[in-house]
Amino acid sequence: MDGTKAENPDLKIFYMDESFFRSETPTTHTWGDKKDRKTIQVSSHRGTVAVVGATEIVSGEHLEWIYDGVDSRVIRHFLSELSKKYPDETIAVVLDNASYHKAQGNNLDFPLPDNISLLFLPPYSPDLNYQENVWKVIKESEFKNKLAKDINELYELVESTLRAFAHHKFIFS
Repeated sequence: MDGTKAENPDLKIFYMDESFFRSETPTTHTWGDKKDRKTIQVSSHRGTVAVVGATEIVSGEHLEWIYDGVDSRVIRHFLSELSKKYPDETIAVVLDNASYHKAQGNNLDFPLPDNISLLFLPPYSPDLNYQENVWKVIKESEFKNKLAKDINELYELVESTLRAFAHHKFIFS
């Protein structure tokens, strides 16, 4: 991938990362009247739903897919879906150095789509990944204080949370 965004107006720059939504209820503290103690229901079920997502930094467009877990095959599938969504555009995907990210394009098992190039962030720099901010917004505004009784309910909760942001543009200044 040569040139800058100005030289290639069809270039889309996506930041990609995965996040895990868990059914465990985090224990936190709150302020309140000592006489008025609140009882908070918690779940004894433990389950995890993985979501891979990418957000385009100029338009705020985003794509998320729900998976059972994350490995090289999942990342390959996600990159393929991203490529299909923007077939006529050149895509740069910025991501961290997870081994399942690094496997993409390195062998015949995990070829990259023709319109996608990968750019890796420096090691141990999650604060540089724009997608981390997207996960934070989603989890803090929609997923917070929700309880899933089992893995199916957790999937439904994650799906409804992502649907709530389907038309939202994530543009951070």
